[in-house]
Amino acid sequence: MTLYQQHKRKWANCSRCLLHKQRRRIVLARGTIPCNVAFVGEAPGASEDCLGKPFCGPAGHLLQVVINQSLEGCSYLLTNLVACFPREAKEAGDNEPPDDAIKACAPRLVELIEMAKPGLVVLVGKLARKRIPWECVDERGWCEIIHPAAILRMDLSQRPLAIKRCIATIRGALE
Repeated sequence: MTLYQQHKRKWANCSRCLLHKQRRRIVLARGTIPCNVAFVGEAPGASEDCLGKPFCGPAGHLLQVVINQSLEGCSYLLTNLVACFPREAKEAGDNEPPDDAIKACAPRLVELIEMAKPGLVVLVGKLARKRIPWECVDERGWCEIIHPAAILRMDLSQRPLAIKRCIATIRGALE
């Protein structure tokens, strides 16, 4: 059994916070372990909750465009601060998972990043930058990009520049 398979088994039935009561599926990670670059977002959305994979909804498709244009020949991993969809927060109009969920999920995230050994951690959105357990980025390079969901909410004329900024930020951090 690989380390990641052990990680998945360990966290498959996590009940460390109340978000586990709302989820359909736990959303751990997708990508390559070990990897060159790890992307850490905020929380799974409705699409991710249904499929059990991070960044598979509309924002994930846009992130994939950014990845394809910025990571030539680099392996990557996608994950979030929390592994469960914060359904009640989203329904209340709050875009952030609760503090207790982020704290409860921190050991999972730290373990995953240590296992993946990325040289660069890309924090996807302001919340990821504000709330990342900093042991995930200690001794690693890191950068922050605009969350793809925020780009999708922008006026159509602003989106290409925002995407270019994300690509340039990642490429710059890799150099």
